[in-house]
Amino acid sequence: MLEVELKKQKYLENIKTEKGRERTRQMLSHAIDTFIELGYEGTSLTTIINKSGGSRTTIYQCFGNKEGLFVAALEMMTDDLYRECISGYRHGRTLIEDLTGFGEIFLTAITTPRAVGALRLVYTQAPVIEGLGKWFYEEAFEASYKALAKILENHIEATVEELTPMAGVFVESLKGRLFHKALCVPGFQPDQEEIKTEVALCVEMLVASIRLRYPERLRK
Repeated sequence: MLEVELKKQKYLENIKTEKGRERTRQMLSHAIDTFIELGYEGTSLTTIINKSGGSRTTIYQCFGNKEGLFVAALEMMTDDLYRECISGYRHGRTLIEDLTGFGEIFLTAITTPRAVGALRLVYTQAPVIEGLGKWFYEEAFEASYKALAKILENHIEATVEELTPMAGVFVESLKGRLFHKALCVPGFQPDQEEIKTEVALCVEMLVASIRLRYPERLRK
């Protein structure tokens, strides 16, 4: 049975009420949309406050400064994607069904305009904001590899650590043609048929690799 430890949401650590947590999530949602629209340098706390209805005091208390707010907004996005991929798991499905379900959720999520805009921001700001690139790699990319490895563990007699590199190759294959087109071509977003076709190809390649690598270790 799948067991996945959900990541601790640091941006909600000091907020004690559900109402307060929801307000914080709304502020972060407005923040990431503003950063995407105006760019990191073009975004001011005043602009975010005017859109979200929060206060400068709240931002300083919860996030420290604009950089802290930016990182918290990215953290919320990566956590939401992680939870969405995990929530798609259903016990009792075949390996192909699990990979297809994970792949379609993941590729759909990372090719939305918001996700693409956020990734563009990370790529441009990683050389500028110290530690941002390493943090994002671990919290977004590496976390997705480990989440899939945990699902693969239900089908292959191997440890999560052993399966993580293979899971990473699959995730990166999903971030191929359609993802890069969305990243490079303004306004492009693949439809569900395109996503299903792309995922099916990636699943076919991974399953073939698994059968070669673990012929005696596939669970029945």
